[in-house]
Amino acid sequence: MKVLIANPACRRKMENGLERYMMGSGIRFPWSLLKAQDSRPRFSMFPMFLGYAAALLEKDGFNVGVIDGVPLNLSDAEYEKRVLEFDPDVIVVEPNSAVVDDVLTQLTRLRQHTQALIVVIGSHVTAEYRQLFRQYPVVDYGVSGEYEYGLLSLLQTLRKEQSVDSLKGVLYRDESDNTISNGIAPAVEDLDALPIPARHLFPAYFDNDINAYHDGFNQLSPAIDMHATRGCPYRCNFCVWVQVLYRNGDQRLRSPASVVDEMLMLEKTCNAKEIYFDDDNFTANKKFVMQLCDEMLSRGVTLKWSALADAIALNETLLEKMAEAGCIGLKFGLDSADSDVLRKSNKPLKVSRVDGLVRKAKSLGIKTHMTVVLGLSGETKDTLQRTFDFSCQLDIDSIQYSLATPIPGTELYKGLKQEQKLHFKRWDELDGYSSSVIVYDDFDREYIESFMTDVHSRWLRARLRHPVWVLRQIRYLARLTRVQGVSGLMRRVNRGARLLIGDTARVSRALKTGKTPGRVLRY
Repeated sequence: MKVLIANPACRRKMENGLERYMMGSGIRFPWSLLKAQDSRPRFSMFPMFLGYAAALLEKDGFNVGVIDGVPLNLSDAEYEKRVLEFDPDVIVVEPNSAVVDDVLTQLTRLRQHTQALIVVIGSHVTAEYRQLFRQYPVVDYGVSGEYEYGLLSLLQTLRKEQSVDSLKGVLYRDESDNTISNGIAPAVEDLDALPIPARHLFPAYFDNDINAYHDGFNQLSPAIDMHATRGCPYRCNFCVWVQVLYRNGDQRLRSPASVVDEMLMLEKTCNAKEIYFDDDNFTANKKFVMQLCDEMLSRGVTLKWSALADAIALNETLLEKMAEAGCIGLKFGLDSADSDVLRKSNKPLKVSRVDGLVRKAKSLGIKTHMTVVLGLSGETKDTLQRTFDFSCQLDIDSIQYSLATPIPGTELYKGLKQEQKLHFKRWDELDGYSSSVIVYDDFDREYIESFMTDVHSRWLRARLRHPVWVLRQIRYLARLTRVQGVSGLMRRVNRGARLLIGDTARVSRALKTGKTPGRVLRY
């Protein structure tokens, strides 16, 4: 049986040769970015769950192919051509809420030329399977929850031409065309039992250069994504994977030895120079991180690494151990600097600790990146400004602001729906950047959307007033140039120039008004 795992590139065309591209698979939060229509995106995450699923299927004897159109910037025509060229028996897609209509509309077109079964997996089908099956007859099956083993069981059963009625986690239509749900697929309890992700199949069956995936935060190249843990002990009301895919289950840990084994394998087979642990919360379990660092040190690992973490459980002792073991970068979520907003969002972060942790990381040579979510539960004009002011004062190296976006299945979504404070007509409005879909008590949607348009530019201008920060960024740019050459340097400089002169803000406003943004720098 030929199985195609597909993630098409979804875009919103704009004037001046620009477009907003949407992340589909592999990203745990709604997000979209601007780019030139003829260029590959500057940010593209490796879809780890699809990588694990592909490995399980391949190990079981399935003929597995992949098309990840996002990093390759595939046009719709090229994507559809490649799907038909592979001639699959089954097409598996993992659309998030913002791209679900794009992906399934495209598959509806493809159904005219292929008889492949369509299987939908991921958070959106888990939360909205009834509506999805009703709207799109092209969908044959779905798998809800954490889907790797559920997908494997479904395809094994279809290969044997047996009934799927008893398969846990499988969504299907009965003989009367009713949508049937068999609950949630079994969670992956033993992460060590999973085969390593089938990176050799990505990004596509016709292009297996793993370097197509790129995160500008990484300082060395090639930088390869990994998981050391899965899940998070905290229950932030906006977190879709923890609530929808994992069903608020416990955080699960790989054995330190297996993590280091994979690191060394990637160093040997992919020439990896940096590992990025794209965990839900890498530092949530301090004991595990200490053990992992000890494993790296005892085995003489020299490979540098960075991680997605949280400041909730982080402390200075842990930072020192991480730096000793080779950590050079750390992303973490502030989300809000207002204690009331954090409390209402169910995030137990003490903001007073953040400044000290950032200072400590800086002293250890660890590059820091912070994510901020504007418009969370209980947000007001004052709390928005307080969060922005705090983010400007913090000596953080880089930052990402996004708009609070309630995703189906989360407590944030359920609560707003019950209060009739959700305001959107199409799923693609849940893009996490340009559209606010929440009705607020203290301001209207236009206010927060306007606040969002130039927040990155304002932050950069504020940081440029600090000479020590500027000198540190020059050192990072020098390191990047040694690895990526002048072209890598120019990409980063161009990005900074766009922010500094306000290109991003002008383009964002044009996106909302439908007007041309005028001349802009090359994206």
